[in-house]
Amino acid sequence: MGSLDAHIRAEQVRLVFQQAPSAQVLTLVAAAVITYALWDVGDHARLAIWFAVVTGVTAVRLALSVQFRRHAPDAERMPWWEQAFIVSLAAICLAWGAGGWWIMPHGSVVHQALVYFFLMGIAGGAVATYAAHATASAMAICALMLPATVGFALQDVLELRVMALGGLLYLFAALRSTRNFAYFLHQTFQLSHALHLAYERAKEQSRTDELTGLANRRAFLEAGTAALDQALRYGRPLSLVMCDIDHFKPINDTHGHAAGDAVLRAVAERLRRAARAADISGRLGGEEFALLLPETGAEAAVVLAERLRRDVGALAVFHDGVVLRFTCSFGVAQHSPAMERLGHLLGAADKALYQAKALGRDRVEQHA
Repeated sequence: MGSLDAHIRAEQVRLVFQQAPSAQVLTLVAAAVITYALWDVGDHARLAIWFAVVTGVTAVRLALSVQFRRHAPDAERMPWWEQAFIVSLAAICLAWGAGGWWIMPHGSVVHQALVYFFLMGIAGGAVATYAAHATASAMAICALMLPATVGFALQDVLELRVMALGGLLYLFAALRSTRNFAYFLHQTFQLSHALHLAYERAKEQSRTDELTGLANRRAFLEAGTAALDQALRYGRPLSLVMCDIDHFKPINDTHGHAAGDAVLRAVAERLRRAARAADISGRLGGEEFALLLPETGAEAAVVLAERLRRDVGALAVFHDGVVLRFTCSFGVAQHSPAMERLGHLLGAADKALYQAKALGRDRVEQHA
C-alpha cells in the first residue's frame, strides 16, 4: 500500500509540474496588467516593489519547472520536488494575496474591486491547475483570497463587506471543488496503476513458464533471435546448450506428475544459477531446457554444460518421502555465419543432444 501511495503522490506532483509553467506565465502577465491599471492611482513604489517580487518568484518557479523536466525524478526523489513546489507556490500566492492587499488604492472601491477580481481569477486558475494536489491547491486558494477578504470584512464600507461575503462563498466553493476533484483524480491514478500492474503481470506471465519461472518457448525464441542478430552483426561468438532430462517419463509414471514437476523445478534452478546476466535460459517444452550464451565459444559452452551435468547428477529431490535422482543429457552448438536463423542453431544443438542420448545419456555432445 505504501508503494502505491508513493506512486500516486509522484503522479500528482508530475501533473502539477507539467501544468505549472503556463499558469506561471499568465500570472506574470496579470501582474503587469494590474501594475499598469493602478499606476495613475496607486503608490508607485509599492507597485514597483510588488511587481519585482512577483517577477522574481515567478522566474524561480519557472526555473524549478525546467529543472524538474530535465531531471525527470523518480518516485524516491519526488518528496523533495514536492516540497520545493509547495514552498514556491506558497511564495507566489502570498506575493499575490498579501501583496494584492498591500498595493490596493484603499480610497477607490472600483480599483480595490479590480484587484480583488484578479485575485479571484488567479484562485480559479489555481483550482484548475493544481487541483491534482489537494494540499497545494487549498493552500494557494487561501493564500490568494484570505488577506483581501479579511481586510474587506473589517472595513466599514458596505460594498467592501459585500465583496468579502462573495469572496468567502467563492473560497468555500473553490475548496470544495478542489477536494472533490482531487478525490476523483486520486481514484483515477489508483485505477490506472492497478491496470498497469495487471498488464505487466499478464505480460510477464505470457513470457514466463509458470512451473519453472524460466522464459517460456516464445520468450526464449524472441530473445534468442535478437541475441543471434547481434552476434551475426558484430561477428561475435554465440553458443547454445540444450538439456533434456533422462528417463523423465518413468519418473512421472512411477511417482506422479507432482514428482515430475519437482524435478523440472530443480533442473530449472540449476540452469538459473549457471546463467550469467547476459545469458538467456528457458524451458522449451516438456523436460527440455535451453541456455543461450552470448560472447561464448563452443569450448567454454561445453565446460559449462559438463558442470551442469555433474550438478544435476548430484541432485537429490525429496518428494513424498522418496528421494529422486536423475541425470540430464546435453547438446552444444556454436553459431556460424551460415546459421542465419535461430532455428538453425536450435537444430544443430538438438542433433548434438540426440547424439548424447544415443550414446548412453548423462553426457555432453558438441555439434561438429
